[in-house]
Amino acid sequence: MPNKKCLICFFFLFFFIIIGVIVICLIAKDGIKHKETYPFWQRTIVYQVYPRSFCDHDGDGTGDLQGILSKADYLKELGVGTVWLSPIFASPMADFGYDVSNFTAIEPLFGTMDDFDALRAALHDRGLRLVLDFVPNHSSDEHEWFVKSRRKEEPYTDYYIWADPKGFDEEGRPIPPNNWLSVFRGPAWTWAEERQQFYFHQFLAKQPDLNYRNQRVREEMKQVLHFWLDRGADGFRVDAVKFLFEVEDISQDESVANDPETDDPLDYYYLNHTLTINQPETLEVVKEWRDILDQYSDRVMMVEVYDDDIGQVMKYYGNDSVPLADFPFNFLLIDSFRNRSDLSGAALKDALDLWTDNMPEGKWPNWVLGNHDNGRVGSRFGEDLVDALNMLILLLPGTPVTYYGEEIGMLNTFISWEDTQDPQACNHGPDGYGDYSRDPERTPMQWDNSTLAGFTTGNSTWLPVNDNYIDLNVKAQQHAEKSHLKIYEELARLREEETFTKGHTAYPVISNEVFSLLRYLEGYESYLLVINTSEEELEVDLHQHANMELPTTAEVVLRSVTDAAEATVPGSEIHLSEVKLVAGEGLLLTFTE
Repeated sequence: MPNKKCLICFFFLFFFIIIGVIVICLIAKDGIKHKETYPFWQRTIVYQVYPRSFCDHDGDGTGDLQGILSKADYLKELGVGTVWLSPIFASPMADFGYDVSNFTAIEPLFGTMDDFDALRAALHDRGLRLVLDFVPNHSSDEHEWFVKSRRKEEPYTDYYIWADPKGFDEEGRPIPPNNWLSVFRGPAWTWAEERQQFYFHQFLAKQPDLNYRNQRVREEMKQVLHFWLDRGADGFRVDAVKFLFEVEDISQDESVANDPETDDPLDYYYLNHTLTINQPETLEVVKEWRDILDQYSDRVMMVEVYDDDIGQVMKYYGNDSVPLADFPFNFLLIDSFRNRSDLSGAALKDALDLWTDNMPEGKWPNWVLGNHDNGRVGSRFGEDLVDALNMLILLLPGTPVTYYGEEIGMLNTFISWEDTQDPQACNHGPDGYGDYSRDPERTPMQWDNSTLAGFTTGNSTWLPVNDNYIDLNVKAQQHAEKSHLKIYEELARLREEETFTKGHTAYPVISNEVFSLLRYLEGYESYLLVINTSEEELEVDLHQHANMELPTTAEVVLRSVTDAAEATVPGSEIHLSEVKLVAGEGLLLTFTE
């Protein structure tokens, strides 16, 4: 029999083994818990799908939900983690879905609720999140609420903003109550003969503004959020949020802006919009929506706020005590750079700083290069900068937002007046439509070089396909030795590394021609992105211009497809004192400190 001392030793050994196992389990559990504390939207790329233009499954020439579903594997392989759909709700399509006639129904043009459920399930099965567009400012004039409001049927009488005429002109026509203008040009008031009053619309006459001073309206829209969250949506992009409220006293006129760029009294920018946007009550409603999302696990709210006043935009973040949106979209890379001549290394750095320097403490940045309302990156800046700018937004700390087709460098398509669909363009007539049209950036996704770019099995498309689809398409770039698409996919993989998820940021070299970004973390590889913003080939001595110490050499990780030099083949070592960059090139380097 074992002696007493051996039994005691065995007992203590067993005891410490058990304690050790418990400690290890607690550490592992804590690690998992810590990992899960990061919201999904801080770790994924947000990819905007414009449903009409992504993929057409039923052959009618317009994209649909089943078409998006058929590309779920593509989205997964691309490396994006969140798919944001522009509006898919029931709509007469006066503004392509931003005129909603039923907030809890799917537009038949796009499919059915079963199709939505199937798409949501397919994305979730692949580990992807699904974000919907929420259009709260207005409805369609064909919505049941508006039809009943126009008839003064309770409780809908005051669901919209109605006003008596200020008077009548010499011919007996009613005069609007004030001079407010529509974003889409012309008066923001339309006369409803049936009700003998004007109704207010910040956009088209077919998009009457909802009255958020009516508590019933607020409750109705809260129920819309609940409906889609209960159905598995992972959050919302909130459209045109700054327009939710106007001043209560609608007898007031807005002042003339004296903008040198317009002398058209019907142009929206002819007036200073102090009475019709960014009213203080707007933030109260956004807080109500925030509270709803917080009732669900890990949901996101992104809000659209275009404003020249960065302070106004930042208000939509809220603060620690009153959190609002997870982030308002950062449009500075759009608003600050309308064309190549606006772009320089210094201007790029200023745009990044403007956001981060004004962002409330503890909030999360985001970076947007393009969307359905702005020209494509390759057309605004030049095709040579496509890779460099994708490198920038995917490697900066924060959430990058990519508009469909930017991963392959799609370009604006010329749209004739006869083919024009955009109501904003149509309102400016055949002579002025081109300056206002958003159709060029909304054309069908270019999947391959078959008829109509593989977008549809039909014989026509809702907007013309760009003629360059023969060479510029997904399939060609998947099979090419190097391509925009392959660079994008590699960037999506790289941003999962610890250096990018937890690392620090610096800007070692900034000049008119050169922008650089350094991501670094102790114990991990550092990454240095160098961009030539000029239209000329450059040789740069990074040591001479750096504001911090850099290594002698670094290894090439990625380079723009425009660079064919032997010296910069990925895997090559280059000296930082003689970095050669072709026009518009992005060059990603790595080194270990």
